[in-house]
Amino acid sequence: MGVLRDSGSTKFNLDSLGAAGDELLDAVRETAAGDFEVFGEIARSPDGTIAYLARELADKKLVALRLTHSPKAENEYMLEVAKHLDASVPAPAGGCPRCGAPPRSWGRFCPQCGLDLWMGPSGTDARSKEALHEAVKQATRGKFEILGEMSRAQGGGVVYFARDVATGRVEALRLQQERNGEYSVGLTSVLQRALASSDKPPKPPRRQK
Repeated sequence: MGVLRDSGSTKFNLDSLGAAGDELLDAVRETAAGDFEVFGEIARSPDGTIAYLARELADKKLVALRLTHSPKAENEYMLEVAKHLDASVPAPAGGCPRCGAPPRSWGRFCPQCGLDLWMGPSGTDARSKEALHEAVKQATRGKFEILGEMSRAQGGGVVYFARDVATGRVEALRLQQERNGEYSVGLTSVLQRALASSDKPPKPPRRQK
């Protein structure tokens, strides 16, 4: 068992200063090797904290790896495992699909209009969750590969993560429940545009226009 998975955090040093994004990603992958498969960057905050999406090899669950720069040494970094999405994990930039206001990190509700941004399937029926997961895969087939889901630490709700087939970029996918019980798929502006161009929207989820 590796140090990162065992303790939930570890430190590493870069060989050179001023590393580019790809060099940091390579360093994270090397540090997490054996315990986690690292897909790519989720987002980064203004203070320089970077969140990467990864899958734990032992149980196949998605986690966020939070990378922070150590104030004690210029080339030292701390890598920590976050099993749930909370305020400590940088969130993708984007606006509320109803009013356009910027969200508060992974906050469930829009701070301006109150829209539920991270609605997930209710109940604990494994069959229903599996069917919904398959529906999300069908809605994004050909454009995105669904990597899995993570739960939010506060307020509930499920966040699906997908990889852009063309670019390999990791995207967060919001799932919203409509009044009729069906779901719409959307989230980042990239995914909204992609789903809006789909020819055959499945039920559920429906395309978000």
